Amino acid sequence: MDHAPNSDHTPAGKNLVICCDGTGNEISENISNVLKLYRCLRKTDKTQPRQMVFYDPGVGTMTEPSTWGRWKANIKLVWGLATGYGLDDNVLSSYCFLVEHYAPGDRIYLFGFSRGAYTVRVLAGLIHKVGLISPEQANLAGSGLIAYKQYSGSGRGNDVEDLKDIVFDESGPLPKDEFDLAAQFARITSTRWPTIHFVGVWDTVASVIVPRADRFYWPSLEELAFTLRDPSIRIFRQAIAIDERRRMFRLKKYAEPQEFWSNRYVPDEKKVPQDIMQVWFAGVHCDVGGGYPEAESGESKYPLLWMIDEAEKAGLKFNPRTVNQLAWGIQRRNSPFKYVEPAFTGKSGMLHDSMTAIWRVLEFLPKRAKYREWPERKVYFGFYIPDAEPRLIPEGAHVHESVLKRMAVEPDYRPVNLPKDYVTVPMPVPPGVDLAAGAEVEGVLPPSPGGGGSDHMERSDM
Repeated sequence: MDHAPNSDHTPAGKNLVICCDGTGNEISENISNVLKLYRCLRKTDKTQPRQMVFYDPGVGTMTEPSTWGRWKANIKLVWGLATGYGLDDNVLSSYCFLVEHYAPGDRIYLFGFSRGAYTVRVLAGLIHKVGLISPEQANLAGSGLIAYKQYSGSGRGNDVEDLKDIVFDESGPLPKDEFDLAAQFARITSTRWPTIHFVGVWDTVASVIVPRADRFYWPSLEELAFTLRDPSIRIFRQAIAIDERRRMFRLKKYAEPQEFWSNRYVPDEKKVPQDIMQVWFAGVHCDVGGGYPEAESGESKYPLLWMIDEAEKAGLKFNPRTVNQLAWGIQRRNSPFKYVEPAFTGKSGMLHDSMTAIWRVLEFLPKRAKYREWPERKVYFGFYIPDAEPRLIPEGAHVHESVLKRMAVEPDYRPVNLPKDYVTVPMPVPPGVDLAAGAEVEGVLPPSPGGGGSDHMERSDM
């Protein structure tokens, strides 16, 4: 086994990009931010470093153009969100792409929205726990996923304690006990141990049913291992919806702070802080991740542009003309397609109400008290009624400036969950504008002195 670090990017290395869409998106109609980002990526052989891109449309993406087809898609969406139905296939297809194409020196980038966001976080957790098997062993990928889920079923993988006392020898990680079949799988396959250079997700939501070994293999809703904490990730970015309230779309936050391990053999004193930023944007789930009609998608352009900018700073290559068209709404010559520009007000910048009748019914079903987020919901006999429970935004969270711009022009927009103290993430800078040269752009804050591009501020009473 090669014990040398393999996360450094060499001139010969390439960028391997995985894009996983969410359940319920229509690839042919109202495209998500994942698909827009995928379209903006450079994919030609002339791109340096070379970029190989894999796109997974997700479960239930293509639906019949009929009322019954839509109902079936909605049922599949609810079932998938509640149980993790279809997740294994999505994870394995992405994993096998990396198995086939990864070589030492490559950088791995993972993007996802909704269920697809959880898919790439599971993929990263799978790679951290069982590694990346060699191409000739690709037929064993399913066995590796089963071993990983069995390890998750022991209730481990997301606590700080699970990252301690990990012992390796020349064959790989030593299993901690008889339930750690994932470590044994890694030893048997002499797996590779790449790191994940960048994870970019929009509004991660999902639940997964896992048989718990410590509960006589009774199925239980669990977090899969290393989806909340993963030291194999160098950079983590998440765009989050402030106004989403549906019980089936509860946010999967990512724990902060964390350490990044450049490889499994780094001494504790050489581990470095992981680069994590989670930013809150106005709107509900698809206002942030995309998927509404393009004419009403101005709000979703802010999280898209933010993610593209963060990924570009991390070494990913984009086609500027495509970014200008899809994200900035700049009409491309001779193109019949029109895309709206970023907007925090007006018809194109409208916010949507995701709490339709079919979702509203679920809000009155009792939920276990341990899942309660909003303190104003009363608990009775260990249960509470969600009733469109707001997401809890922590003090000191990162909030995008477009939220404040919207509040300034729309007096009725006052999120009840916006904290008193937060960090403002500035508006994107339009193409061709040089703020350093003193140009002024409406809706763009100049960089604060020594502030690193973000202003720390308290919310005023509005």
